Amino acid sequence: MTDEGQGRTRSLAERLNALFATIRWTDAHGRRREYSTSRVAEAVTADPSHPATLSRSYLAMLRNGSHTNPTLSVLEGLAKFFDDHREAGSPSITVQSLVAQEDPDDALLRERLASHQVRKIAMRAGEMTPTMREQLLKMIEILDQNETADSGTEA
Repeated sequence: MTDEGQGRTRSLAERLNALFATIRWTDAHGRRREYSTSRVAEAVTADPSHPATLSRSYLAMLRNGSHTNPTLSVLEGLAKFFDDHREAGSPSITVQSLVAQEDPDDALLRERLASHQVRKIAMRAGEMTPTMREQLLKMIEILDQNETADSGTEA
């Protein structure tokens, strides 16, 4: 992940803090809340699907940048926690995205381009003029609206 317009790769601490800021839970009153460092550390340690154990203080040091080289199991545990709690439809959170080896948007694009039909549409769109692509996007938006309206009437 890079900062827009600057080309600077974000640090692990910055990527972790961005995850804490964007991936939230909903309390009993419907308010969106940030996960605490303690809660994430406890959840990662309690998860039996990986061997990571993580203390609140160590996670805090990762978040403030004083520790920059966690083990693979810690990265796996953190990636799994945030991936399990992300909003549906948002890009997956992986160890690679935590260590900036891959942008989540690139992974989502690759995943969607795996479909032959999607690649064929993308190739055709690449040959269009900007005006034609704009018209195609408007048509897709109309189709999306129609599909949403149709699914709302089926009960």
